[in-house]
Amino acid sequence: MDAAPEFRKALRGRGRLAASLPGRCVYEDRDIARLMRWADDGGITSENLGRMQAAPAFPKAVRTLVRNMMRAAEADKALDGIFKDAGRYLAAMWGVYLHVSGGLTLPRLKELCGASGFLSPGRARAMLLYLRYLGYIKPAATMHGEPSRYAPTAQFMATWQNHMRAALEAARVIEPCIDLVLAQLHKPEILESFARLQSEGLWTEARQVDQGNAFVRVFMHRLAGSQVVWTLLSDARDEAFPPRDAIAFSMSGAARKFGVSRMHIKRLIEDAEREGLLEHCKDGRILIQERAVPEFRYVYAGQLIRLLIAAAKTLRERPELLDQSRQLENA
Repeated sequence: MDAAPEFRKALRGRGRLAASLPGRCVYEDRDIARLMRWADDGGITSENLGRMQAAPAFPKAVRTLVRNMMRAAEADKALDGIFKDAGRYLAAMWGVYLHVSGGLTLPRLKELCGASGFLSPGRARAMLLYLRYLGYIKPAATMHGEPSRYAPTAQFMATWQNHMRAALEAARVIEPCIDLVLAQLHKPEILESFARLQSEGLWTEARQVDQGNAFVRVFMHRLAGSQVVWTLLSDARDEAFPPRDAIAFSMSGAARKFGVSRMHIKRLIEDAEREGLLEHCKDGRILIQERAVPEFRYVYAGQLIRLLIAAAKTLRERPELLDQSRQLENA
């Protein structure tokens, strides 16, 4: 069902909304309209990318995102394992999506992996086993003759809620009225709506991603690759994005922190250098190469835009969130 008419009716003539977070932040209709524009502009478009990268708060939002992800991984070793490469992360995300959209089964996960172009169908079984190993999914009731079903555990849903909250806090730097969704994310129906809409958006975009792209190949598909980038961006001393100055980096420290060998980190940095993404300076520091700046900005602008789009669509699909805010304002 198209929720847009109900959303417009809820919004019309409101004037302003009070979000249910400490401080009772109040948002004008124009704030809501600005958030909705991210979805209305149609995804990771050149217009949205330009708008995001031109936002004065963009560098701060990226720093918030990577630091929140690192803190989340440090607090939850199972989530740290999910963050290790794009395949594990997508399998977890799509596990939640399939559960709320008809049921998580091996055939459905295989189909989704293959259609995305980001994961081979053959990896789906290993991903299911990995999620079971983490205690993130468990067998669910299955009709006779149907493929075995799995369901997320309470532990997994709590972890995913915390993860989504940490990510949305970064997107909130760009659009503060994301509070309207953030404040209700603890409710299962809101979390499920957001997770489904985010997964649908990522699945659509994944089919358009160039898997030969150097950033994707070197960092996103390599064990701990994304975490190495998070470390570099988090530890940078200058506030530009990407950082212009060389960044102190310890290969041994990264290896210990991310549970991989020092040789693995060394090869990853060497491959990134060969691809023109990084430069390993003689003093051991790491410099993001000038020609890699557009790739870094594209990847992280896209991640923030997907969060904003999913939040906007959740608000549109769940116009009762506006009513709840109105009740707070009138209380």
